[in-house]
Parts: sequence; structure tokens; C-alpha cells
Amino acid sequence: MPDQPDGAPAPSPYTVAVVGLGGTGLTLVRRLAGAGLTVVGIDDDPAALVRAQELSPSERPRTVTRFPAGVTAADLVIEAVPEPAALKRLVLAKVRQRIRPGTPVLTTALTTPLADLAEAAGPDLFALRFLRADDLDAVEVARAPGAGDAAAERVEQILTAAGITAHQVVDRPGSLAPGLLLGLLNRAAWMVHDGYATAEDIDTALRLGCGWHEGPLAVLDAIGLDTARDLLSRLAETADGHPAPAPVLDELIARGALGRKTGHGFHRHDRGEGPRRPAEPTAPPGRRVVVVGSGTMATGIAESFVRGGFDTTLLARTEEKAQGAAERVEFALRRTGTDEQGGQGGFTATANRSVLGAVDIVVEAVVEDLEVKRRLFAELGAVCAPRTLLATSTSSLPVAACTEPADRPADVLGLHFFNPAPVMRLVELVPAKGTSKHSLARARAVAERLGKQTVQCGDRAGFIVNALLFPYLNQALELLDADETTTAALDATARAVGGQPLGPVRLLDTVGADVALEVQRRLRADPRCRAPETAPLLKQLVAAGHLGRKTPGKGTRTYLASRTTAPVPASV
Repeated sequence: MPDQPDGAPAPSPYTVAVVGLGGTGLTLVRRLAGAGLTVVGIDDDPAALVRAQELSPSERPRTVTRFPAGVTAADLVIEAVPEPAALKRLVLAKVRQRIRPGTPVLTTALTTPLADLAEAAGPDLFALRFLRADDLDAVEVARAPGAGDAAAERVEQILTAAGITAHQVVDRPGSLAPGLLLGLLNRAAWMVHDGYATAEDIDTALRLGCGWHEGPLAVLDAIGLDTARDLLSRLAETADGHPAPAPVLDELIARGALGRKTGHGFHRHDRGEGPRRPAEPTAPPGRRVVVVGSGTMATGIAESFVRGGFDTTLLARTEEKAQGAAERVEFALRRTGTDEQGGQGGFTATANRSVLGAVDIVVEAVVEDLEVKRRLFAELGAVCAPRTLLATSTSSLPVAACTEPADRPADVLGLHFFNPAPVMRLVELVPAKGTSKHSLARARAVAERLGKQTVQCGDRAGFIVNALLFPYLNQALELLDADETTTAALDATARAVGGQPLGPVRLLDTVGADVALEVQRRLRADPRCRAPETAPLLKQLVAAGHLGRKTPGKGTRTYLASRTTAPVPASV
């Protein structure tokens, strides 16, 4: 072999044919060619062939041709035509007639089982499964029962050469991480359809509340709303509890708003700046605050107010509880110092309820029990000065039900802080039916002074974050209960393929199975939330006392790992 010029890449030992040069196929071509593989781009659409030829030299296929020419010399064929099974079978059958024996074929089918394609495609069939073609560092790969070991080894070698990590999974519609994530994305779209929250607020909530790089509706825009709608339609036909696609998807598609590829979907993508919230009224919040409660959330919220420059009183049931809470808050303030944004406010803790009579803001952070909260708000309505802002920090109970006994509809609302309150930047702002614009403006001013960002939503169970997060965790447990995967594999694919900061099992261990069960039950009780049936495995975790990190030695991961019997997928 002649020497290569200095700096020139060595010729690739692999040739990959990509059949279908739409959005997914073209992105695969760019990734494979950019990694130095020899790529043949194949399509019957002349416009698609032109688009492939117009790619940059480093990402352009070596050859572009009409189907089915170009597959014979390939070491691997990737079928990337649209999802309907009939179309894929037609294309795969023609590919089978042209390839050399033993050449592996990868299909991008996400919702069609390999068993439905194997007769047309031949024995050495694999599924390459992912949700976003623009993020292909990791994929899930399923192997048809008849696929040979040599073909499996070829697939692994070529994906590795392209810098793509393959996670072996069982063959099921939606796969693992893509199906889980699609369920959450669809629920986010339903929130927009219902007028429950804006796309901007939903995406902000998941970014700040769950550590997502992009919000769920921005992810839908990246996938393509037409592609996502079709995938969701097929998943809704399975028995996995997927709801029908949110009608807002069809509404946007009808207007030609398909996401990033058209410059507009749930968000605009044809300019550098993001969507702008309309100007909203402002009002001074006042500086005197009482936080009612003495637990973790109450002390965290009180610490946040002190750091924000508010004169803060923590009101506990007994002097003993007040003293314990004061020690925790004062220790936290000494340990990390004072934020510069507003200067430290005054702080005291007491059990003397007379402090409620002369303050500007009261934040209720007592136990998550409706009757306890209702009794407290009846007291607040009777003793607080007129126009005192009365807020509940409930995470899942209806704000209206908690605050109604105050008999001050204009002054009440929900301010849902996230744990740990001094660290988490997100606050969910939940107006009740009669909450005045002035109260909303004051609540936003409170959050701004605390260095927080608010998102606003309607008053129903779970608000934004919990209403999206807990059905996702519930569905993950259903996969484990059906022995579709293992805890380690599920967490690994959710992080690598789904792009999640934490896998669902690790996340459940963090939030607590008891919390998950209670929120899931409340979501189920509200038909507007469209929550799936509660997973039996979640009930088993709570019954066995395996709640998570809060129960040392009895975490959720320990319990789930001990009872999972899922077979390990064959190596790809």
C-alpha cells in the first residue's frame, strides 16, 4: 500500500451503506463519514442525493447513488427510511437481495419489533435505536434471534470505529430509554395543549428542576414534531400505557412548524435569541417573612429568605422544635457565608404564633397533609394583616384546597420550592382561581430577590416537574417488573442514550419510593394528569421499607437489583 500524505487519515477498512437520506439518514452519514468510515449514501429521491453531495467534504459520503445500487460492496447496511413497518419491509427485502451473505443489516425502526422485519431482512438483522439523530454518542442495539456472532462482531467494530457506544437491549417497541423519554415528552406536549403551562416554562422547569440540558419541548423540536407524532401514535397502540399524541403536535404540524428543521416548533429556532416572556406587572414583596414549619423544607426556605435579605422568622409548633430548626439554619449560614445579592436579613425562630399578625409574607412549609394545611390557612386568614401574601409550598396537593379556609382568594397562591431550597434555582408559581395579579407580581418579586426563577402553571396535582417526573419513574419500574432489563442497564441507557443526569433507579433512590408512591396516587386521582396505573413494584418497594437513601441499607436499588431476573442481551 502506498504511503499516505502527511496528516491524511488512513483509509477506513469499513464501508457502510446508508439507505434513506432523510433527516436521520443524513445525520448518520455525517457522523460515520466524519469518523473516517467510507460511506455510500443511497436514496431514490434526487433532492436527497443533492443534499448529501452538498455536505462538507469531511462529512460527505464517498458515493451517492439511487437505491438499491451501492449495497453489494458494503460491510454494513443501515436502513434509515421512515418508520412504517410496511415501507421498511419493502426496503429491507430489496437490500437482502443485493448484500453479500453474512453482511449485517441495521434498521432504525424504533417502534417495530425485529420479529416483524426479520423475514424480509434475513437473519443478520439488528436494530439501531436512539431518539435524536443529532446526538449519537450512544445508542441502544437489539439483536434478532437469528443474527450470527460474526455479524454481531462486525456491528460492534463499526460502531466503535465511529465513536458510538452500543448498549445491548432486548427487542421491544420503543426500546428502553427512547420509549421512557417519549412518554415524558408527550406529557409535556399535553400540558401545552391543555393551556396548563407555556412551552418556555415547562422547559425551564425541567432544566432547573431536573438538571436537563434542554427542556422536553426543545427535545421534541430537535427530533422533529412530525417524526415524534408518528412514533407516539405507534407507541399508543402498545400495551405500555402511552397516551395518544398531544393534539397540539398535529396543530403545529398543520402550520408547517416541525421543529428545528423548519425554524419553528414549540420554540423559534430561526434567530439566536430564545422566546421572550411578555412583560408582567411588578410589585414590592415586603421584607418581613414568616416560614411556618421546622422540617427540612421549612429550614431550607427560611435560610433562602435570610440570604435574600428578608427579616425572617421560623414558626414551629414547640420551642424545642424552634430551637432545633434555628440551630440548623444558623449553622448553614455560618458554614457557607452570606450571598452578596441582598445582604443577610435578620433571623429568629419561635413557637409564639403572635408573629403572624405583623408580616408581609407567610410561607407554609408544614407536613404534606391536606387537613393540617387547611387548619393552618384558616388560622392565617383570621390573624394575618390585610394583604399579607399567603403561600403554600405544597409539592403535590391542590393549592385551592390547601388555602381555601383562609377566605382570602386574592392573597393566596402556591410557591413550590425544590429541595435543597437554598441551592435549587427553581420555584413553581401556582395561582389559585382567585389569586390577584398584584399577589402574583409580589410572588415573582420574592423569587427574584431570592435569586430564583419562577415558572407558572395551573393548579393541579404535581404541577410541572412532579407531574412529568413521577410517571416516568413509574414506567421505568414497569420495565423492571416485566424483566425487560436490569437496574444497572436501565440507568446506563437512560443516561447515555436518553441524556438524563441520573438514571431512573438512581433518581428514585434519591427522591424516595414513598414520595413517588404518594405523588403517583395523587396524579392518578386527577384525570387531567393522564397518569398511568401505579406500578405494582413501586407499592412493593414501600411495603418492604426500601424507600431509598433515607433508609440506609434498604435502598431502592438494593431491592430492585436483588429481584431482577432480566436476561442479559446477547453481545452485539
